[in-house]
Amino acid sequence: MMDFDLNWLLSTDYTQPDSFIIITTILLAGIFLRYLLMAWIYHELVYKKLGNYQPYRRLHEQVRLPQVRKEIRYSFLGAIIFAFSGTLMLICWQKDLTQLYTQLNLIDLIWIPLSFFLGLFIHETYYYWLHRWMHLPKVLKHFHHTHHNSLYTSSFTSFSFHPIEAFLQAVFLPLLVLFLPMHFSVLLAMLVTMSVTAVINHAGVEVYASSAIRSPLTRWIVGATHHDLHHLKYRCNYGLYFTFWDVWMKTEDSEFEKRFLEHSIKPDTKKN
Repeated sequence: MMDFDLNWLLSTDYTQPDSFIIITTILLAGIFLRYLLMAWIYHELVYKKLGNYQPYRRLHEQVRLPQVRKEIRYSFLGAIIFAFSGTLMLICWQKDLTQLYTQLNLIDLIWIPLSFFLGLFIHETYYYWLHRWMHLPKVLKHFHHTHHNSLYTSSFTSFSFHPIEAFLQAVFLPLLVLFLPMHFSVLLAMLVTMSVTAVINHAGVEVYASSAIRSPLTRWIVGATHHDLHHLKYRCNYGLYFTFWDVWMKTEDSEFEKRFLEHSIKPDTKKN
């Protein structure tokens, strides 16, 4: 039996205005700087360096600076909303209103990986249907269009949302931990997964091997090609982490596999 010593997080009353502002500001700085750092590193090392070495992996040319600046501004607004969401989740945890826990027991050898994938499945389901709703013409016009203004995406697009959409995404984890028992490490793992997959899917460069499309496991993972088609065509490929809802609901673009292979196989290899 083990315990993660997080008592220092609980030693302050975050409902007090000063403490609320301080912790929210710390979360805002962490969220926004994490976004900037991850987006910049991925763009420099993957889009540029891997793209120069294997140009066939690029889905489109580099986006223009004005678009990136706009995406960073919206990402900052979104970071504020996510920071508030994080503070509220911390307060709920502090008041023992959530199912978050820090103590490790033998059963967690099974429950930690199970709860992680269960959390991803629930998030995938929530996001897929939310995403389809956001593509209703009136909804798209009012706020989801902000994200889709980036027709050609980059890693900086990954966090660029209208504040309403950012709110609809930010409320998911605080709501999830109200009813799903989750070790603190699983919450952190989900946050990391959200950040990494968002950057991969928007970066404009396919990083997965061509064999991924044939694997019974990796075939179901959303990648850059899959999500890029969504930005180009709007009415397809709504998935977040996985493609199974798109497959089940017949919303996966019929050209996905062909385009994925075009950007994951070296051209001279295709001829042989």
